[in-house]
Amino acid sequence: MKNIGSLLALITSLAVIPCASAETVRFPSATTPPTPLQERLAQERGQPVPSSPGFELTGELYRPPGDGVFPAVVMLHGCAGRSLRPWEDAGGAYFASLGYALLIVDSFGPRGIVDRCAAELGTPVDRVMDAFGALLYLARLPFIDPERIAVLGYSQGGGAALSAVKLGGFGTLFERQFRAAVAYYPPCEVSMGGVAVPTVVLIGALDDITPARQCEEMMARLNGEGAALRLVVYPGAHHAFNSVRLRGKPEYFFGHLEYNEAADRAAHQEMLAALRQAFGR
Repeated sequence: MKNIGSLLALITSLAVIPCASAETVRFPSATTPPTPLQERLAQERGQPVPSSPGFELTGELYRPPGDGVFPAVVMLHGCAGRSLRPWEDAGGAYFASLGYALLIVDSFGPRGIVDRCAAELGTPVDRVMDAFGALLYLARLPFIDPERIAVLGYSQGGGAALSAVKLGGFGTLFERQFRAAVAYYPPCEVSMGGVAVPTVVLIGALDDITPARQCEEMMARLNGEGAALRLVVYPGAHHAFNSVRLRGKPEYFFGHLEYNEAADRAAHQEMLAALRQAFGR
């Protein structure tokens, strides 16, 4: 489950990508709002409503040139943390060329975590709260359209993206919700039940880290409620199939990691279509 949110092969083939304005930003991870009971008791006692500050995170924010207002994508890295800066800059420039702002969330660096690849495959709740912290931060920026913010996650970050849009899940606690979600090879929750916004899951048929069969079981158990959830399984593709750094040199890291150009390009088109449909551009 190494971090593969670095670059799509399509980006490397582009001759010219307009520069994007990059800025290191800080924002708090979201925290669970007080319950109605807590609010009522605080009011009755004349006390402030109990609240806890979120952990301060950092991220790289890329925006297209101009004043906006821009759609935005929150990107969640995998279990090994963020990619190298040149890869992030290239990805930020690519999204900016589409007219989208991109916020790459660093969930591990501020917490002093090197990686979480040896931990359980399930998605820690703090990753989901990080996603909502990023959403709420972006929604307050004057050059971002608060109604057009999507979440894009890779591996463990993909699991967090799915949890963030789960029907009846954490999204119900906040005033803002994501417009769409794209999850690359996430650990699928078989009992997902549905999603609140249009969502696409992209995974390899040979993935032995986050097996595609779990995503297929998740799809089989859907009850028809909620928004559209699309699963695309790529034949012959392993975990990290879009990681260009693995081109010609597969690795083993708790499972087989290998680049697959056909799957990468096809998945890129799926991601792009999902974002364009969500953003209307």
